[in-house]
Amino acid sequence: LGLWKGLGPNIARNAIINAAELASYDQIKVSLLATGLFHDNVVTHLLAGLGAGFFAVCVGSPVDVVKSRVMGDSSGKYAGVLDCFIKTARNDGLLAFYNGFMPNFARLGSWNVAMFLMLEQVSQK
Repeated sequence: LGLWKGLGPNIARNAIINAAELASYDQIKVSLLATGLFHDNVVTHLLAGLGAGFFAVCVGSPVDVVKSRVMGDSSGKYAGVLDCFIKTARNDGLLAFYNGFMPNFARLGSWNVAMFLMLEQVSQK
């Protein structure tokens, strides 16, 4: 398996996180604008980007943890992705799926702010 170990979980992680980012950004932006307190400007885009990053980490962390454990499993502890999910939940508890939440949010939150701010600025021109 070698080079391709963890490919499936990695693809699933990327798909889940990207879908969560894109869907939540638009929903958060629309919700902020609907309050009447925000206008379609940089502040709204920044807040919606942070919200999208937070949502993506909430949804993607369990898959991210499993992906990392499967890819780093050199001893054969896990028979596959499902086995890793089950063993992690059973042995470490459900909160184990959110290990590294804050560093992950710092990374994804800042990425989403930069990406969506740039997207909004380019699309307004």
